[in-house]
Amino acid sequence: MLCLVLTWIGLLKDFPATMPVPWFSFSAATSIAYSILHFTSKRKKASVEFLFSIALIFAGIINALNLIWLKPVYFPLVISASVFYSWQTVVPLSFLVILLRLKVLFMDKTFLEEIAFSASLLLTAVISSVIFDKFKKEKGKYYTSLKTIKHAAMPETDTESIDDNEAVSHYFASMLKTEEEIKELLMAIKHAVFANSVNFFMPYQNGFMLRCSTEEKSDIIVTGKGIIAECFKTKKAFYSGEINEDISEIGYIKNNKVSSILAVPVMDGYALTGFLTADSSIYHAFSEPVRNTTQMFAAHLARIVERERIYPKLKRDYNGLKILNEESSKLVSLLNLNVIAVKLCEGAEKIASSQAFFFMAAEKQFELIHHTGSISGNKTSFDLKGAFINIAVENRQPIYMADMKDYRASVLPFSAGNICSIFVIPLIYESKLPGLFVMSSEKADFLDTFQIELLRVMCNQAATSIANAKLHTEIEKLATTDGLTGLFNHRVFQEKLSEELKKLSRYSEPSSLILADIDLFKKINDTYGHPTGDLVLKEVSKIIRESIRDIDIPARYGGEEFAAILSRTDSKGAI
Repeated sequence: MLCLVLTWIGLLKDFPATMPVPWFSFSAATSIAYSILHFTSKRKKASVEFLFSIALIFAGIINALNLIWLKPVYFPLVISASVFYSWQTVVPLSFLVILLRLKVLFMDKTFLEEIAFSASLLLTAVISSVIFDKFKKEKGKYYTSLKTIKHAAMPETDTESIDDNEAVSHYFASMLKTEEEIKELLMAIKHAVFANSVNFFMPYQNGFMLRCSTEEKSDIIVTGKGIIAECFKTKKAFYSGEINEDISEIGYIKNNKVSSILAVPVMDGYALTGFLTADSSIYHAFSEPVRNTTQMFAAHLARIVERERIYPKLKRDYNGLKILNEESSKLVSLLNLNVIAVKLCEGAEKIASSQAFFFMAAEKQFELIHHTGSISGNKTSFDLKGAFINIAVENRQPIYMADMKDYRASVLPFSAGNICSIFVIPLIYESKLPGLFVMSSEKADFLDTFQIELLRVMCNQAATSIANAKLHTEIEKLATTDGLTGLFNHRVFQEKLSEELKKLSRYSEPSSLILADIDLFKKINDTYGHPTGDLVLKEVSKIIRESIRDIDIPARYGGEEFAAILSRTDSKGAI
């Protein structure tokens, strides 16, 4: 960096014209040194310095030969840099190029001209970076081998028990919804860890294949070697925030540059079912908390893959599993708790004609979300203590009572007609009890062993779907709200503001924007500490929420700054 500063100072003192040999020799040596560092260093952090050293040589030539008309050469330099580098490199480079013209910038005759030149150069850098970044993401569509996809996709089947047509039907029925769930999970991971792409690789023959990705499969070309291949051999997680594409092979090729790679094994017990990878064009993109979060997602993905493996076995063993498959597939992709409750009750009634009740755990009570039978009263929240179904909650085990004619105590926390037999299943997910499913009938012994097993599997699916729905809601909240104040974050604020501005261009209704900050907030932090500062931020956020309407959009703009978008409100109404 010192060499660049000295070269730049020499340029400002007209050394290229007065002392050309030493200046150009020194600037050339500096450029060569940074080019070697740039192209051979694993860190690959000298891109701005390397490009700036080239710009210095151009500036020296212009200065030495007094060719002022050559200064537009900086524009193709910036545009060319945009082809190979991201905006994090090109935009700082354009600022540094402006510094090359610092000497003539403050001359009265050329001041406005230099200001216009600098603004144009900076605008060119931004526009070209955006265009080429978008182009890099969309270019090049590659096609993987159809034979490889077909071979990898077909699950193991008992060819003696089903024919080819049944095998194809079995494949699409069991895989379609699971593919959607895995895709949704990968998309959730991508937004949660701010990755460029997230991929799920599975073992295939002596190597591995791409099972699912947040990108188009044709955009990811698997090489079968490199980091991912080594991970499959060691069964260990891998992380590097300093990937050098020239000397390191990741194991797959994609359109965008990869500077950080995280690979996490997806384990089914002691068996490796695949690897979950996340990549980014930013160096050191995945911190330790992010890596821990990805480990959690990998465990969840393992459960999805395990469930996918179990379902075909159940289909081969039980011809009646078609009903379970149809109803479970409906639950797989659902992210709404009320819809999950409805689908579970409807599916259970197809397996056995009865009354179905779905309760959701809510602290110490249970809320009745959906039911297909008749109940007395309009109450929806119940304390299950004293009711028969509470035994299943306390023991966390399914209970089937085939004959309850002589049972005198309360079966349900409400009156639901004559109950002669009942089946209670607590929905368990990772040692937690998110809900309770109950089936009752006026007939004794209304379920056989097979039906009970079907209901248990479907309820396990429902428990996983409930966990998915809650996880989706939590991730959506984390992605849109500020963790401290609960207001919308800066990203959502910008999106909402853009939408509001578009409305203003079409409609004549007024809108107002309020920007506010907390005076002397730094003094509060310095005097009373950051915990007290956090309390101040929370209280101010509470005041903002209480002061505006439900349709308004409050946001934490950053630090102690807040903003609020007031739709259909003029300046008087905003004040």
